[in-house]
Amino acid sequence: MKSRFATLILIFILFGACLVAIQSTGKWTRRLEFQRIKDKAAKALKVYAGDLQSELDKFEALPQILSTNPLFVNLLQHPEDARLRNRVNIELERINRLAQTSAIYIMDASGTVIGSSNWRGAVSFIGEDLSFRPYFKEAIQGRPGRYFALGTTSHVRGYYFSAPITPSTIPIGVLTVKVQLQRLEDIWAKGSEKVIVTDPQGVIFITSYAPWKFRSLHPLSREVMEKLRKSRRYGDIEPDALTGTAIGMTGNDSTLLDLRNDAVAMEERTVNGHHPYLIQSKTMPDAGWTVHILSDLSHIDSYVRNMMLFMTVFLAALLLLGMLLYNRRKAKRERILLEEHARAMLQQANEQLEYKVKQRTRELTRINSRLHEEIEEHKQTEQELRATQNELIQAGKLAAIGQMAASITHEINQPLSAIRMYADNACMFLDQKHPEEARKNLSDIAVVISKMAEITRHLKSFARKSPGKVAPILLAEPVTSALTLLDPRITKHDVQVNVNLPKTDIYVLAEPIRLEQVLVNVIGNSLDAVNNRKIKEITLDVSLNNQWVTITLHDSGNGIAVEHLDRLFDPFFTTKEDGRGLGLGLSLSQAIIQDFGGTIRADNHPEGGAVVTITLKRAAPEEKSKKSEEK
Repeated sequence: MKSRFATLILIFILFGACLVAIQSTGKWTRRLEFQRIKDKAAKALKVYAGDLQSELDKFEALPQILSTNPLFVNLLQHPEDARLRNRVNIELERINRLAQTSAIYIMDASGTVIGSSNWRGAVSFIGEDLSFRPYFKEAIQGRPGRYFALGTTSHVRGYYFSAPITPSTIPIGVLTVKVQLQRLEDIWAKGSEKVIVTDPQGVIFITSYAPWKFRSLHPLSREVMEKLRKSRRYGDIEPDALTGTAIGMTGNDSTLLDLRNDAVAMEERTVNGHHPYLIQSKTMPDAGWTVHILSDLSHIDSYVRNMMLFMTVFLAALLLLGMLLYNRRKAKRERILLEEHARAMLQQANEQLEYKVKQRTRELTRINSRLHEEIEEHKQTEQELRATQNELIQAGKLAAIGQMAASITHEINQPLSAIRMYADNACMFLDQKHPEEARKNLSDIAVVISKMAEITRHLKSFARKSPGKVAPILLAEPVTSALTLLDPRITKHDVQVNVNLPKTDIYVLAEPIRLEQVLVNVIGNSLDAVNNRKIKEITLDVSLNNQWVTITLHDSGNGIAVEHLDRLFDPFFTTKEDGRGLGLGLSLSQAIIQDFGGTIRADNHPEGGAVVTITLKRAAPEEKSKKSEEK
């Protein structure tokens, strides 16, 4: 009797100890997981706040520097001078492009914009009255201004830096720089954290989660809403709150929030409408903003339950082991009963394990689906990159046409002068009753017009967008077209061009428009290289090597500097003077030739000058005819 009573007491003690251990495990797990989330978010918050401060610091001194520009001061002193106003607009446009800001504009003492970098655009600030803006009111009183708002004209969010223009002691105008923070917001959106930036009223104007934009953390009072409407800071938008009230405090810089159902994604909404989030904040005194990071806490309960369940299984296993050791001394009958009980416990553990395996299988299936989605996203990104490359190729062709414009204009002006002379002669002969001489002059006009049409036909073909399909083409056609386009420059600079093509027709795998662009680019570079040389000579040779066709271009220029050989095909690398190229020609040419399955390289010739070698796959004439029939 006493032994049974002692056993019961021991069982109760062990059971109570297990309950205490399981409960302690739950509390310990909850505290550690919460602290882990808090520490991780705090580190991320410092990074995000630092990035935002760095972005603002880049432009803080720009208004003060620009406000001392004599040209801008002169405009405020002589606002009626149209030529001066045009010069100021062009200068503001140039500075805005270099600084990569959204807009730069000048306001007179009444707050009216008299000069702006977007004066050419569809949305221009010229003539706008911005005297109601706080950044204008601050600056016109002689103090630098800062303000974030939704543009009243452009409806684009921006941060405004303003500075007074003070030639003597009293400000006569205000210079304002508008900066967009969209780039930083796009970078934040790629991360996993939910980051927001609020103004002093608690309105969210920058966020990594787009649905929270222009909402508030807490409900705004009527006075605050009326103040926002009067300032037109966010246009006609009335911010809606993400949550009603704070449900708990965890420190000076962090708060527990309960978000409403409409503040979270549809798939995250629950029946009870509770979504606990930990929000940590960091103020930016200079800007008057607060940066927050929100961490979802909804998973903590399930995580704690899993840990408590694990501890329960662990303690049950320990208890089972103790019972097995204790009952080994018992009789065979008791051992059999104990084994049956053990089998029951193992069955329960097995069912729990199977349940976990099913859960893990569902999770792996979800991850696999996500991987497939990411693969599709990568494919779409690759397509977008290819489209961007095609646009760069088209821009390169248009830039080449721009460089050839002066020479081509000269080539067209001469036939136009001849047409005028022939037309005048024809009229004179008709007045003198000499129709045969008039007919001869009109025939000469037709010949001259044919020559002009040939030039414009090549220009139109060269400027057309390439379809991008690689197929067998006759090599002589793009070579002839490229030389025709460059003929005005060749004639103008008196350059001797030697072209050595095989007597038989040579077909290569390429695309005629893009291959013509490559030839225009490399031959144009050779023309630049021999421009100031005493001997101006360019040689283009075509040779065959089994299944490959080699195009070699050798000029009599100075050659290529050794330190530049490894960088020639890098994007935006150029040795030309400013304004004569972006450094994209050879980089785009390399991309085009590689797309054809060929190679392009540049080196110095042993006899002097530079040599460019292009290798393309050779194609049989039969392949061209077959592809034409299939089309």
